Amino acid sequence: MATVEVDQDRCVGDQICASMEPEIFEMRDDGLAYVVEGMEELDDEERIAAAKDAADACPVDAITVSE
Repeated sequence: MATVEVDQDRCVGDQICASMEPEIFEMRDDGLAYVVEGMEELDDEERIAAAKDAADACPVDAITVSE
Protein backbone atom coordinates (compact mmCIF):
# COMPACT_ATOMS: atom_id res chain seq x y z
CA MET A 1 0.00 0.00 0.00
CA ALA A 2 1.24 3.48 -0.86
CA THR A 3 -0.10 6.94 -0.09
CA VAL A 4 0.10 9.58 -2.83
CA GLU A 5 0.06 13.30 -2.08
CA VAL A 6 0.65 16.53 -3.99
CA ASP A 7 1.87 19.57 -2.07
CA GLN A 8 -0.01 22.43 -3.73
CA ASP A 9 2.27 24.95 -2.02
CA ARG A 10 5.18 23.54 -4.06
CA CYS A 11 3.29 22.70 -7.28
CA VAL A 12 4.01 25.01 -10.21
CA GLY A 13 1.33 23.53 -12.47
CA ASP A 14 3.57 22.22 -15.24
CA GLN A 15 1.16 19.29 -15.78
CA ILE A 16 3.85 16.61 -16.17
CA CYS A 17 2.23 14.30 -13.60
CA ALA A 18 -1.24 14.65 -15.09
CA SER A 19 0.04 14.08 -18.62
CA MET A 20 2.04 11.02 -17.54
CA GLU A 21 -0.61 9.46 -15.27
CA PRO A 22 -4.07 10.99 -15.80
CA GLU A 23 -5.72 8.19 -13.81
CA ILE A 24 -3.75 9.26 -10.71
CA PHE A 25 -3.21 13.02 -11.12
CA GLU A 26 -5.43 15.81 -12.41
CA MET A 27 -5.13 19.52 -12.99
CA ARG A 28 -7.82 21.70 -11.45
CA ASP A 29 -9.12 25.17 -12.23
CA ASP A 30 -6.55 26.76 -9.93
CA GLY A 31 -3.82 25.48 -12.27
CA LEU A 32 -2.37 23.04 -9.74
CA ALA A 33 -2.09 19.27 -9.68
CA TYR A 34 -4.12 17.08 -7.34
CA VAL A 35 -4.47 13.37 -6.73
CA VAL A 36 -7.63 12.05 -8.39
CA GLU A 37 -10.28 11.24 -5.79
CA GLY A 38 -9.95 7.59 -4.80
CA MET A 39 -6.29 7.36 -5.84
CA GLU A 40 -4.82 8.69 -2.59
CA GLU A 41 -4.03 5.12 -1.49
CA LEU A 42 -2.71 2.64 -4.03
CA ASP A 43 -2.19 -1.07 -3.61
CA ASP A 44 -1.52 -2.06 -7.22
CA GLU A 45 2.24 -2.34 -7.83
CA GLU A 46 1.96 -0.97 -11.39
CA ARG A 47 0.07 2.11 -10.24
CA ILE A 48 2.51 2.64 -7.37
CA ALA A 49 5.40 2.49 -9.84
CA ALA A 50 3.57 4.91 -12.15
CA ALA A 51 2.98 7.36 -9.29
CA LYS A 52 6.68 7.14 -8.35
CA ASP A 53 7.69 7.81 -11.96
CA ALA A 54 5.49 10.91 -12.01
CA ALA A 55 6.96 12.02 -8.67
CA ASP A 56 10.47 11.62 -10.08
CA ALA A 57 9.49 13.72 -13.11
CA CYS A 58 8.09 16.58 -11.01
CA PRO A 59 10.54 19.48 -11.34
CA VAL A 60 9.75 20.86 -7.87
CA ASP A 61 9.35 17.60 -5.93
CA ALA A 62 5.72 18.38 -5.05
CA ILE A 63 4.63 14.72 -5.17
CA THR A 64 5.17 12.28 -2.34
CA VAL A 65 4.61 8.53 -2.63
CA SER A 66 4.95 6.86 0.77
CA GLU A 67 4.86 3.10 1.29
